[in-house]
Amino acid sequence: MKTSRLTTLLLLAVLATGCNVSETPSDLLRAPSQGNSDGNITEIVKPFLPANSHLTVPVNSASGSAIQLQDLDQDGQDEIIAFYKTDKTDYEIKTVVLTQKQNKWTLVETIAGVGSELADVQFADVTGDGKADLLLGFSGGEALSNELQVYSMNQEKLTEITKQPYDYLFVGDITGEGQTEIALFQNTFSSDTQPGASVQLLRLGNGQLQVLSNQSIDGTVIQVQFGKVSKTGTGLYVDVAVGAHSSYTALLAWEKGLFTDILSSEDYHRTELAESKDVVLTPLKPTQARVLGENNMAIKDYPLYSKDINADGINEVGFLIAPAGMESFAPLATPFISKYYQWDGQSKLIFIQEQFDRWGFNFHIPKNWAGLYTLETPVESPMPWENLQFSYRDAKTGKTAPLLSLRLLPKKDWAAAEVKLQAEQASYKMLYEIPNAEDPAASDIIVAVLPSASETGKLSGTALQEYQQRKLTMDEVMKLAGTPGKDTE
Repeated sequence: MKTSRLTTLLLLAVLATGCNVSETPSDLLRAPSQGNSDGNITEIVKPFLPANSHLTVPVNSASGSAIQLQDLDQDGQDEIIAFYKTDKTDYEIKTVVLTQKQNKWTLVETIAGVGSELADVQFADVTGDGKADLLLGFSGGEALSNELQVYSMNQEKLTEITKQPYDYLFVGDITGEGQTEIALFQNTFSSDTQPGASVQLLRLGNGQLQVLSNQSIDGTVIQVQFGKVSKTGTGLYVDVAVGAHSSYTALLAWEKGLFTDILSSEDYHRTELAESKDVVLTPLKPTQARVLGENNMAIKDYPLYSKDINADGINEVGFLIAPAGMESFAPLATPFISKYYQWDGQSKLIFIQEQFDRWGFNFHIPKNWAGLYTLETPVESPMPWENLQFSYRDAKTGKTAPLLSLRLLPKKDWAAAEVKLQAEQASYKMLYEIPNAEDPAASDIIVAVLPSASETGKLSGTALQEYQQRKLTMDEVMKLAGTPGKDTE
């Protein structure tokens, strides 16, 4: 991969020597390769760019390229779409659209957008005429909304269909009616009001703007995903920030001409989340939820994005839950457990998986531990993340016994630590290394230590049997442990 990228950079640099095009390493991404008698596709674009310009790469784009190919007029021949900036201003991004007629490339249009970067580029048939339309999203920077510009090409002419402000967008068949809609989420920041947001659902059939819905959201949107929400339905997962650091996940389904937040509930039991049980919801009536996200039960002390945690094609809703007995700890010192639930398509959140993935650790908690364990850290330690201990906890008596210790320590200290573990005749394993990009010599490692056969605490009877059934082998620990930031299979 490195060799290929270097070759591309060198090729583009050579091509640029004959043109007044200044290109920086971050801008230099080639368009998809395409056999063409006129030669390299970048060379085709250069004559249509002004002096002192440089190609720029969209932040969000399927191809990840500054030059893209798309058949915009459905004539069987791809147009070339290239994005660039000039040295004259940092707040204007231009797009050239080129078409080929009789083996000659000609300019269809130069589109100008105001912004410091090109946030989004998508091709989708939002006008319903069977041809891909061009969607460009321009970003003005932090605390400023983006601007979406939609263009449709007919008879070698590019027509602007609409301009709309947004912060997050999704394009697809959101209503399930077989048409492509645009969902635009926009946050509102005002010193006079509480932070809020709105979602508009737009349809551009025949080039005419139709607003299907315009609804308010409680809080500030921080992520939007579209996908399967159950085995039979699709919807929008919207992660929303509220307050200083809290968040929640709204699960938006399209029903009777409006979005409904499935996770808005009249009643739910927070204790079920703590015990890793399925959660039964009492849904709000449509008339009760005037603002999306009100009475949402998926509230979290810190943001935890929704994702498909078990690779079944259905997104799960994530929660951060304090371990048993640590509910009153300060948030920054709490070793929150990440728990993921899947909506059953009716009125229940089904518990799927839980894991500890903070402070460099990534450990998938066995399902037979659910509701029967706690996570302990050193008492009054200034760095609680250095030594974590999972312990079995008898729900009746509160008595505990160790199941697994996970230790984080500098790699340079590992040799001395291993000598000590060997002297203690401990069962241990170095699981993985956490690299330090700035200083490789300062990397950390994660070490697993199993309890000895005698470490059963004061358990007896049924509690002792439950504990023995939940003890792990080191091979099982290694399968449950993953690299930080990645999920184990």
